[in-house]
Amino acid sequence: MTMDSKTADGKTALVLREVQVGAVLVLILSNRPVNALSTQLRTELAQALAAARDNPEVQAVVIASDTPQFSAGADMAELGQSPPKTNLSALCSVIENFPKPVVAAMNGNAIGGGLELALAAHARVAESTALMGLPEVNLGILPGAGGTQRLPRLVGAGPALQIMLESQPVGAAKALAIGLIDAVVETGPQEAAIAMAAGLAGHPPRRTADRSDGLRDPAAYRAAILARRKQFASARIGAAIRIIDCVEAAQLLPMDQGLAYESAAFDDLVNTPAARGLRHAFMAERRALFAPADLASQALPTLNLVAVWGGGNRAGDVIVQALGAGLRVMLVEPKRDVLVATLEHIAARQAAGVAEGRLTPAARDADWARLGQSLDPAGLAGADLILLAPDAAALADDANLPPMITLAPLPPRAAAAAVALIPAPAAGLAADLCAGNAAPVAVRAMALAFGRSLGWKVLFSGPGGPMDRRLRAAIATAITGLEAAGVDRSTIAAALASQGVGISESAPLPPAPPETQDVLSAYLAALANMGARMITEGVARRPADVDAAAIFHGIVPRANGGPMFWADQRGLIVLRADLRARATTGPQAYAPDSLFDQLIRDGVDFSSLNRK
Repeated sequence: MTMDSKTADGKTALVLREVQVGAVLVLILSNRPVNALSTQLRTELAQALAAARDNPEVQAVVIASDTPQFSAGADMAELGQSPPKTNLSALCSVIENFPKPVVAAMNGNAIGGGLELALAAHARVAESTALMGLPEVNLGILPGAGGTQRLPRLVGAGPALQIMLESQPVGAAKALAIGLIDAVVETGPQEAAIAMAAGLAGHPPRRTADRSDGLRDPAAYRAAILARRKQFASARIGAAIRIIDCVEAAQLLPMDQGLAYESAAFDDLVNTPAARGLRHAFMAERRALFAPADLASQALPTLNLVAVWGGGNRAGDVIVQALGAGLRVMLVEPKRDVLVATLEHIAARQAAGVAEGRLTPAARDADWARLGQSLDPAGLAGADLILLAPDAAALADDANLPPMITLAPLPPRAAAAAVALIPAPAAGLAADLCAGNAAPVAVRAMALAFGRSLGWKVLFSGPGGPMDRRLRAAIATAITGLEAAGVDRSTIAAALASQGVGISESAPLPPAPPETQDVLSAYLAALANMGARMITEGVARRPADVDAAAIFHGIVPRANGGPMFWADQRGLIVLRADLRARATTGPQAYAPDSLFDQLIRDGVDFSSLNRK
């Protein structure tokens, strides 16, 4: 029987209660879309467990989900806030110490705090397609609800550190093999968990705290710790080292002391500049990929045939990606020599893919078979979408032709209905969809469908984009000003590299020259001012989108959070004064945008604009 779906104060309940199979109580997490472990959900779950503990008719509990994921983990908006009455670590301890067996039924992914919740249960059943991971290191923090203590007790230091340091979730089959879960089912994990809980009912729960499966080989455990400590000796973000410390503590300390050690390490990390920057970067990157409301409400079209008007290497690169994504492509170029050169470029790219093992000969042949070619503009007919190459000849307007988008930047004075898509170099990288205020939603939907079909992270901007080119122009002006002030180019490069600019996140930082602070301040001030201009001009939707563009395109490291986040941390009054001082010698880059005055007058900062 399902209980009332409303809480006592009238809110929609996030934990539903069902009695199944005799004395097994099923607690269903229902915080759509991904079961974020918000304060309300944690409070309701704690209350439901307390009621189950005191109910003699309940002999076992199953924690399940009615969303596609078991839980995506903590509510990001709550990280860094004052500790709530029911924090996740305390809730996990309640589950682990519950006097009746608790089984977690993972019908989908269990990530971060979601996995920590499952680790606290006395047994775990997972759907075969489920993924499990603890990616907190990417946010500059560590699993703070017992993950660093419970996971190694189950699987050992080696697998536990791999999951936490490499941020790669493991599938259900591997999770079963290493001892992370107890059973895998193809379908119906909730039913399987109920059956397991019914079998455990009446028996003392087997707490994870009492498990020693992963501690049986002390030498191997210690070797894994030492190997990872050596690997991360020069880690840029302190979270990796603290995770290793906590996993070491799991071998040396009783559970309660290990949890206290983990809690202290989490508190040390959560409000560091790096953690704050990484949390903002995570939210900014995710939100920047959300389409504008009118576009998000549209079902994206299915693309079968895409035509490219105009040749050249840049057009050829996009064609290679489109063919690799399974699309049919028609290349139309009226100049025979350009058409031939473009086809040769495509063939060379495909040959390189085969030589490097990224493409099989059969796949190369299948891609080539989907590529058509023509010298006649009539070849454009029948396509779902026409891509205009950057150097393509002018194409006369024709109402009978498919929608057109350009693969070149959209000028600030572009036609209001114009749409441009700046390609990403490869799948997983950022592309930019730039559109005028009156651009038809159907054409933008075509552009978005094309970009997503190629696996691009599509950012959205107005005419005058893409954002990264405007930001790079500001950088160039700032560097010119620094050189004019007597700072040579090599010192500028060394100063920026020492702060992670242009350096792989896994690489150690080089030494910082004495001029580093001056260089970094000039660099970030120019970026923040350009970001403000783009917001004022309507190029950027919100400050967080500027931050996401800067991070996606490698202009700032993720731990920086982006130039607009940095501006808020510095303080807008202080930054405006700095910009005014710099503007005396570099007005093009540093004359403060009017948005600074407006925000300061209203007593808010750039983050206030991210709520739009």
